Amino acid sequence: MASNVPNSADFQAEVGRELVALRDAFQKLVNRSDYVASMGGSANFLQALLNMQPGDADAMVATLGNHKNLATQYTGGAQAAVLNYRANGQPFWGGN
Repeated sequence: MASNVPNSADFQAEVGRELVALRDAFQKLVNRSDYVASMGGSANFLQALLNMQPGDADAMVATLGNHKNLATQYTGGAQAAVLNYRANGQPFWGGN
């Protein structure tokens, strides 16, 4: 017999919150990517106005673009490229 079985309503509510958080996170990444694109779409914007180092700025542009592609697939669009998306974003969340 299984132990520590959650309450069904609580379990469903928790999964629902996690799915909403995922949906919202994808939209935020799309919005950030679109913002960078609207400012010229290049790492130059990030370097000039946000004082990012060139390598960091290039990585940010690539990561936002990659995650935007993944978000497109999430919403039923084109298949995203095979990529370790977690590792791709790792430099921006401390790698833990």
